[in-house]
Amino acid sequence: MSDRWRKPNQSSGATHGGPGRGEPTVSVIIPTLNESGNLPYVLNTIPSWVDEVIIVDGRSSDDTERVARALRADVRIIEQRRPGKGAALQAGFDAATGRILIALDADGSMDGAAIGAFRDALVSGADYVKGCRFCPGGGSNDITWFRRLGDRGICWLIRVLFGAKYVDATYGYIGFWSDQMDAIGIDTDGFGVETLIGIRAYRAGLRTAEVPCFEAKRIHGKSNLSAMRDGLRIIRVIVEERLHRHRVGPRHETVYEVQKLGERKGSAIVAGPGSSLTLPGIIVSEIARTLSGATPVVRIEVDADPDYAEGLTRSPSLSAAFVEAHSDMLTTRRAPMNARLRRQAFEDWLGPDIRVAFAYAWPGLDNAWIRDFVRAAKSQRVPCAVAVAGLPKSDHSSTAILADIISSADLVLVGDPLEASEYTSAFATAGPVVEVHRSLSLKGRADQHSTHRVTAFLPKDSTDILATLLSAFDAIPHSWIGQYELQIAMRYTSQVVPEMVAGSFHGNHVRLLDERIADEDMMSMCEASSALIIADPLVNSRVFQIAVECGIATIVLSPSDLPDVGVGYVGGLLADINFPAAIDVALAHALRLAELRFPSPDSWAELAQRLNAVPLLKEFTSDETRPLA
Repeated sequence: MSDRWRKPNQSSGATHGGPGRGEPTVSVIIPTLNESGNLPYVLNTIPSWVDEVIIVDGRSSDDTERVARALRADVRIIEQRRPGKGAALQAGFDAATGRILIALDADGSMDGAAIGAFRDALVSGADYVKGCRFCPGGGSNDITWFRRLGDRGICWLIRVLFGAKYVDATYGYIGFWSDQMDAIGIDTDGFGVETLIGIRAYRAGLRTAEVPCFEAKRIHGKSNLSAMRDGLRIIRVIVEERLHRHRVGPRHETVYEVQKLGERKGSAIVAGPGSSLTLPGIIVSEIARTLSGATPVVRIEVDADPDYAEGLTRSPSLSAAFVEAHSDMLTTRRAPMNARLRRQAFEDWLGPDIRVAFAYAWPGLDNAWIRDFVRAAKSQRVPCAVAVAGLPKSDHSSTAILADIISSADLVLVGDPLEASEYTSAFATAGPVVEVHRSLSLKGRADQHSTHRVTAFLPKDSTDILATLLSAFDAIPHSWIGQYELQIAMRYTSQVVPEMVAGSFHGNHVRLLDERIADEDMMSMCEASSALIIADPLVNSRVFQIAVECGIATIVLSPSDLPDVGVGYVGGLLADINFPAAIDVALAHALRLAELRFPSPDSWAELAQRLNAVPLLKEFTSDETRPLA
């Protein structure tokens, strides 16, 4: 798979040599305990150039080991012999063969794409690297204010007792050169081992760097973390280290990755959720891309909610990949998280040269920022439109909350006439014009099946693709498989194909179809499915077109370059045709989107035409009824 769209933050595969170390091999160590549901997410983000992946299993009671082997044939499984996070890391580091050792958690909270930044910092001269959630460019939507306060206190304590000026002392994403193992000297089995490693790296005189990382929430399962209990454990580890060890090292520096944003101004501003791994962010990307076909666009990414990942996919979007590949007319800016600084940024960006300001609201997220955005536009006399996503489970309370926030806009666009009537009533006579636009509705496809039915279309006799797909399906934990059904439409001439299906771990839940399917039958098949998988869409372009007509979440399997289908279709996901973990992750999130009917790609051009209208609105000189398009 192309690193350009599968792992956007990943470095290239070129190897570099640290001083006197030659070209480094990289080993990744992942401690696990009952993480079978999270392993696809973790393994999917690990760069393809990593030389070795080691799973240290703490005797899981689920099928963690089987899932790991299904997802990655070359994975090494090490059994943890003593309990505790420290014991797990010791076992993994001892077994690793790489020159660079990097450890991350298995709960899905850490992004493996950051491994490239860790490696780059090490080959640039660092001996020890640790992830930092609180450096510029980092962040977390999992940490509480109490835990953040605790981390600050622990950083202060480490600075007072040892002199190390860490920005983030408790994050467990770490990396170092294997020849520094003796200097670090891990000799604890329990919790707080990463903090201890950081202290010992500093005291041993290792050149240390912090790189920004984003911490997501655990995906499946429940964390055993207790802020008070574990904080006290870490403090005890720090105090014991101060009493019993006396090595001191002087060198520490912080490595920041600061994205320099373009200064070019445009005549349109599009603001909304920013992450291209969330459905709201994908839609905003598509609106900005289409609008930029007629005018320069400044896109403002606003992730104001700590739970911004509502609608998270954690799988690359097909349409967003095309946006990234053709973004010459787009300038992107990220709004500050702080409300006061964000308000000032809106005032700075919304100058008199802006022709139209557009904001995208997603019910369920924190949309309070839109009020400041609209006020800034109004203060500069910039026409302002707000679009509201139409979701299947929208309710009157969310309508009332949003209506209050966006009541000062000039134009409000919604997904269907019923919502238009609700907003018109909420605004009374003094509010904005309300119009309906089909691109904003995600309603109309209720997935009411008790079983997730997935239909895959594969090219004739494509046994290699079939093997990868079956491996991805086999990676579904055994306790979940009763909710899944996979039907594969693939013509074949060899008995090997049905034997492969029958021999797969979840073969009893797989149905093989070997026949030509008429268009009307294919339409019915797609409508009856929760999600679709299409391999080699050049061969199956007819299938993809029917998928778009159905508005169904569709996974496109592609080997490297972007396929020739999918521009503008926000219901498309992208997965590596050779990588089971990528398929498993895409499938899990396509099923999360099963109740949505996605708009057709041509609807974005209609929306862009509406926003590019000059003037944006007709001037009303009387109390005439406001129109509903």
